[in-house]
Amino acid sequence: MRILTAILLATAVTAAAAQDEKLIALTGATVHPVDGDPIPNGVVLIRGERIESVGDALTLADDEAGVTVIELDGKHVYPGFVHPLSSVGLTEISSVAGTVDTTEMGSINAALRAEVAFNHDSALLPVSVAGGILTTHSAPSGGLIRGTSAVMRMDGWSWEDMTLEAPAGMHIAFPPGAADDADNEDLAAIERTLEQARHWHRAQAAFEAGVAPRPRHNAQLEALGPVLGGSIPLFLHAENRDAIDAALDWAEQQDFGRVALVGGPDLQYVADRLAADGIPVILNGVYTMPTRRWEAYDMAYVAAAKLHEAGVKFAIGDGGGGFGATNARNLPFQAGSAAAFGLPKDIALKTVTEWAAEIVGVGDELGTLTPGKRASLIVTNGDPLEPMTSIERVWIDGEEYDLGRSKHRQLYERYRERIAETAPTD
Repeated sequence: MRILTAILLATAVTAAAAQDEKLIALTGATVHPVDGDPIPNGVVLIRGERIESVGDALTLADDEAGVTVIELDGKHVYPGFVHPLSSVGLTEISSVAGTVDTTEMGSINAALRAEVAFNHDSALLPVSVAGGILTTHSAPSGGLIRGTSAVMRMDGWSWEDMTLEAPAGMHIAFPPGAADDADNEDLAAIERTLEQARHWHRAQAAFEAGVAPRPRHNAQLEALGPVLGGSIPLFLHAENRDAIDAALDWAEQQDFGRVALVGGPDLQYVADRLAADGIPVILNGVYTMPTRRWEAYDMAYVAAAKLHEAGVKFAIGDGGGGFGATNARNLPFQAGSAAAFGLPKDIALKTVTEWAAEIVGVGDELGTLTPGKRASLIVTNGDPLEPMTSIERVWIDGEEYDLGRSKHRQLYERYRERIAETAPTD
């Protein structure tokens, strides 16, 4: 009887909570679901922090008369951008060491966790949100085995509140010198650590089975268990063509369960192999210059189109460095530049929304305007991949975000008013 009463009480509480959830209807705008065709004069219905329905004509039930209707005639609604690899939240001013939490001493830092270092009060967060970046995959950098990354939403009271997925993946930098050196010391250090981790986890399993003593605690080796077991992906960093080929060979030999490749424009030269192996990619460096005399001036700009033509699933990133954190808001323009050099416009949008979310492990939560997903979206006055487009309103998990929190907007308003005050009058 007590169990039945508890079940009935829990059901009643859940139903009451559902009734208390705020209901918002965004109407009149062109809705861009990303995973489907645009919907002119569409409606997005938000209940609580989730999207309840999307369509061109939605009928609300009589008991939902309390819905808040927000008219967005002539505007456009898109899912918020997902930054596939950044140091947002981990660095503030790259020249001030005390504000940089992207690296640790030494080359083996498997136990480093990006989410616990995430600064929820970073001044760069509102600036990024004003640029449409509502979710970031923040990752450590530096060293060989860099540690685990985390997918963070861009608003919240603490790092715990902002964490969507952690660990999102383990990051290893493939030593470029190992491409033509079988005895490379850095690669040997990585392999030695991985082998030690395999032995440690076998010993731990034996202890848990009651047939062996507990192994001595080692945070570094323990942290490598999920990537060795395939429960989280390996984000393998490699830049030039030779290193990329060697890194792929090495990953096959190590038999990692899940691998995503992080690299620059040279990824286009191994596109067919990436497509055949089904390896997703984070493409950095859309704006970089060619480094070889024989390369065309636009080799970096066309890399995205080449990957798409080969059938590679990829997200466009900006490199994720410390300086990049201050410019994370410009991510969609890199996708727009790739579109100007042959990447289909709808695919360019996917590289910073749907595909980015899937590659970093939150595709079931974000990246498209789909019922059941988080209501993290932007309202614009045009194409968000174009620099002249303004992002006018933002919702993160169903709550409207105050764009006035951005330091850039505050300075704009301050000096706009100053100019108006001092302008000569006729």
